[in-house]
Amino acid sequence: MILAVILAGGRGSRLGGCDKPLLPLGHHSLIEEIIDRVTPQVRGLALATRPDQIGSYERFNLPVLPDRFEGLGPLCGVLSALEWGAERGASGVVTLPGDTPFIPRDFIERLVPGPACAAREDRVHPLLALWPVSCLERFHDYFEAARLSGIRRALAIRPFAEAIGVRPVSFDEGDDDPFYNINTAEDLARLALRKVS
Repeated sequence: MILAVILAGGRGSRLGGCDKPLLPLGHHSLIEEIIDRVTPQVRGLALATRPDQIGSYERFNLPVLPDRFEGLGPLCGVLSALEWGAERGASGVVTLPGDTPFIPRDFIERLVPGPACAAREDRVHPLLALWPVSCLERFHDYFEAARLSGIRRALAIRPFAEAIGVRPVSFDEGDDDPFYNINTAEDLARLALRKVS
């Protein structure tokens, strides 16, 4: 059984500190687009957030997994995702950033078997990944070492992905990048045009 977790705990600092997944895209939000695309592909879906965001995400009627540590970035979300998957007896958990709305509708089947992550035009996206739940103990060790080091660079997910042999899966077809994410108001405007067209 494969589950998915949308990583919605970012601070949106380049967009004035907003919750990027809640930004409008056409008639609904970025996160609603992701939910629409991912729900048919998995047996369960949850949202990983900061504790102060829980109220903003309860309306989606999905489990909300609050970060246990502050300021550690997406590593907290991946840890919560793997723990949630283990609690539910899943074989794997897919993580998806909450500001990447155009996930392919066959995304997860293309990542199987894990560990695997998305790649496009030689750019690897280690947060758009299928993680085997069996790597939880190893991830926990990595997470604790990164947390205790106090070194910001130690919080990167890529070294862990490489250590467990995450294989990149190419999504090079088509002109539009399905993993285009939002960091600026211009990015959001560009995606809104793409949604309309």
